[in-house]
Amino acid sequence: MLKLIFFLFLLFIFVTVYSFKKRIDNILDALFPPKQRKNTNSQPEELVKCATCGVYLPKHDAVKKIKFNGEIIYFCSKECKNNYKKG
Repeated sequence: MLKLIFFLFLLFIFVTVYSFKKRIDNILDALFPPKQRKNTNSQPEELVKCATCGVYLPKHDAVKKIKFNGEIIYFCSKECKNNYKKG
Protein backbone atom coordinates (compact mmCIF):
# COMPACT_ATOMS: atom_id res chain seq x y z
CA MET A 1 0.00 0.00 0.00
CA LEU A 2 2.85 2.36 0.81
CA LYS A 3 4.45 1.65 -2.59
CA LEU A 4 1.20 2.57 -4.35
CA ILE A 5 0.96 5.88 -2.47
CA PHE A 6 4.60 6.63 -3.25
CA PHE A 7 4.04 5.84 -6.95
CA LEU A 8 0.96 8.09 -7.09
CA PHE A 9 2.92 10.86 -5.37
CA LEU A 10 5.72 10.59 -7.96
CA LEU A 11 3.16 10.61 -10.76
CA PHE A 12 1.55 13.73 -9.30
CA ILE A 13 4.95 15.49 -9.08
CA PHE A 14 5.76 14.53 -12.69
CA VAL A 15 2.44 15.83 -14.05
CA THR A 16 2.77 19.06 -12.07
CA VAL A 17 6.32 19.74 -13.27
CA TYR A 18 5.40 18.86 -16.87
CA SER A 19 2.39 21.21 -16.92
CA PHE A 20 4.45 23.99 -15.31
CA LYS A 21 7.14 23.55 -18.00
CA LYS A 22 4.49 23.75 -20.76
CA ARG A 23 3.13 26.99 -19.29
CA ILE A 24 6.60 28.51 -19.12
CA ASP A 25 7.29 27.45 -22.73
CA ASN A 26 4.04 29.08 -23.89
CA ILE A 27 4.89 32.30 -22.07
CA LEU A 28 8.40 32.36 -23.55
CA ASP A 29 7.05 31.67 -27.06
CA ALA A 30 4.63 34.58 -26.65
CA LEU A 31 7.40 36.93 -25.50
CA PHE A 32 10.10 35.69 -27.89
CA PRO A 33 8.51 34.04 -30.95
CA PRO A 34 10.65 31.32 -32.53
CA LYS A 35 12.34 32.29 -35.79
CA GLN A 36 10.64 31.22 -38.96
CA ARG A 37 12.43 28.65 -41.03
CA LYS A 38 13.65 29.90 -44.40
CA ASN A 39 12.97 26.62 -46.13
CA THR A 40 9.20 26.14 -45.88
CA ASN A 41 8.86 23.37 -48.46
CA SER A 42 9.45 19.74 -47.62
CA GLN A 43 12.40 19.29 -49.97
CA PRO A 44 15.94 19.48 -48.57
CA GLU A 45 17.89 22.63 -49.29
CA GLU A 46 20.56 22.58 -51.98
CA LEU A 47 24.13 22.48 -50.72
CA VAL A 48 27.01 24.19 -52.52
CA LYS A 49 30.73 23.63 -52.12
CA CYS A 50 33.16 26.43 -51.31
CA ALA A 51 35.63 26.65 -54.20
CA THR A 52 38.56 27.37 -51.85
CA CYS A 53 38.23 25.21 -48.75
CA GLY A 54 35.74 22.58 -49.93
CA VAL A 55 33.19 23.11 -47.16
CA TYR A 56 29.57 22.33 -48.05
CA LEU A 57 26.99 24.88 -46.96
CA PRO A 58 23.36 25.72 -47.76
CA LYS A 59 23.08 27.80 -50.92
CA HIS A 60 21.35 30.70 -49.14
CA ASP A 61 24.23 30.88 -46.59
CA ALA A 62 26.95 31.30 -49.23
CA VAL A 63 28.63 34.60 -48.37
CA LYS A 64 29.93 35.57 -51.79
CA LYS A 65 29.55 34.22 -55.27
CA ILE A 66 31.19 35.26 -58.50
CA LYS A 67 30.66 34.27 -62.09
CA PHE A 68 33.62 32.71 -63.82
CA ASN A 69 33.30 31.55 -67.44
CA GLY A 70 29.51 31.47 -67.12
CA GLU A 71 29.65 29.33 -63.96
CA ILE A 72 28.65 30.58 -60.51
CA ILE A 73 31.29 29.89 -57.88
CA TYR A 74 30.28 29.88 -54.21
CA PHE A 75 32.38 30.74 -51.17
CA CYS A 76 31.81 30.25 -47.46
CA SER A 77 33.52 33.52 -46.44
CA LYS A 78 35.15 36.69 -47.75
CA GLU A 79 38.54 35.24 -46.87
CA CYS A 80 37.95 32.23 -49.11
CA LYS A 81 36.84 34.52 -51.94
CA ASN A 82 39.97 36.66 -51.57
CA ASN A 83 42.20 33.57 -51.43
CA TYR A 84 40.56 32.25 -54.59
CA LYS A 85 41.18 35.53 -56.41
CA LYS A 86 44.83 35.60 -55.29
CA GLY A 87 45.78 32.30 -56.60
